[in-house]
Amino acid sequence: MRSLLVLLVLVFAGIGLVDGQTSIQTDSRLATSIHEIGSANTSFNTVTITTHHKNGLYFAYAGGDSGALDAFVLAEDGLLTPLASYTLTTTNATVRGLTSASIDGNDFLFVGNKGGNCVEVFQINDDGTLNRVYVVNDNEQTYLGTVITLQVIHIKKASYLFVGGLEAEPGLTCFKISKHGELKHVQSTKDDDQLFTDGIIGMYTHQINGQTFLFTGGFQDNGVSSFKVKRNGHFENVNNIADNTTDRYLTGTYPVNGVTLGENNYVLVGHRHHKYYKRLNFIKKKDFVFHGDGLSVFKVSNKGELVPHFVLVDNDTTKLSGQTRIEVLPLNPSQAIVAVGTRDDESIQLCLLREDGILTPIGQLGVGFPIYYGLAAQQINSNLFLLAGSVSGDKKKIVSYQIMISE
Repeated sequence: MRSLLVLLVLVFAGIGLVDGQTSIQTDSRLATSIHEIGSANTSFNTVTITTHHKNGLYFAYAGGDSGALDAFVLAEDGLLTPLASYTLTTTNATVRGLTSASIDGNDFLFVGNKGGNCVEVFQINDDGTLNRVYVVNDNEQTYLGTVITLQVIHIKKASYLFVGGLEAEPGLTCFKISKHGELKHVQSTKDDDQLFTDGIIGMYTHQINGQTFLFTGGFQDNGVSSFKVKRNGHFENVNNIADNTTDRYLTGTYPVNGVTLGENNYVLVGHRHHKYYKRLNFIKKKDFVFHGDGLSVFKVSNKGELVPHFVLVDNDTTKLSGQTRIEVLPLNPSQAIVAVGTRDDESIQLCLLREDGILTPIGQLGVGFPIYYGLAAQQINSNLFLLAGSVSGDKKKIVSYQIMISE
């Protein structure tokens, strides 16, 4: 694939540290570019990607509809080298909801097996290879059916894995993670008319004044919910915001991410509107209305409440049709790059998010393939990378891109 070049409105003005990474200081005077730097083959299509940092090394993990899980080494220059491939436990396995965490000195990769209605836990070795250590299957207490997204939360010395259910038996489940990767059930809450947990495809968490809050998006019930998570892993609903047909864009709520800029905590929410689905039999509310696409910014109050703050509405100059993944690359304490992967526009829309919570489009990549959650961002030293893969089975590779910032 030819290199892709996009102008962004950024500036390189200095270097500091944000979360142990090199921080890029920016304003609005100079331009940068973003270009493809390489690709690596995958076992099948790419539905989800995540990265992991361990002992100074970076790894990437990806999977899709074949049940194969591919591992790669991610070099400092952004190039991917295939490491190994693994197969999930069930015959109808599909890889979803990849996330990783370090717990008591051990590193784990958590894999949502959508087709197998279970979560599989792999230990990440020093060289990035994997060993399966635990599998938890859905039961009458939990909501792991057609699992899509996983979220790890660390509270004091404890770590928890949250899992969302989809379609038949939707809800939210919490497990406590042991230092060996075992999952112990803590609490499950069934979806109801107030919560937006029917089809959780995106989750994010903020810690505010010593309190932990989890945010979920409901694909089927078209809205977002906030939950307070206690130290023992139990959780309770804080507030909920539904879609409307005027100034909210939450029909088919899909990716959820967030960032803290200055003293402000934000949650970013995208959607893949139900109108983009050719197969509508699984859509529960078929009387939906389409009034455009938009990327929503919610501000989080000190009580953990989601407050509508800003919407970037799609137009002829942006690429926000069929949003499936939001990745955030903090540049400094007051600015971040937001990358939005789309399935229907087959693109990556780039935005600058400022401390005031305003999104400004700064460029886009026409990647030429549909992205279905198969987008990951990683900063290595001062280098900013995006990894993207195609949900279509005819393109079995992951492409790496670098965002270049120069004077």
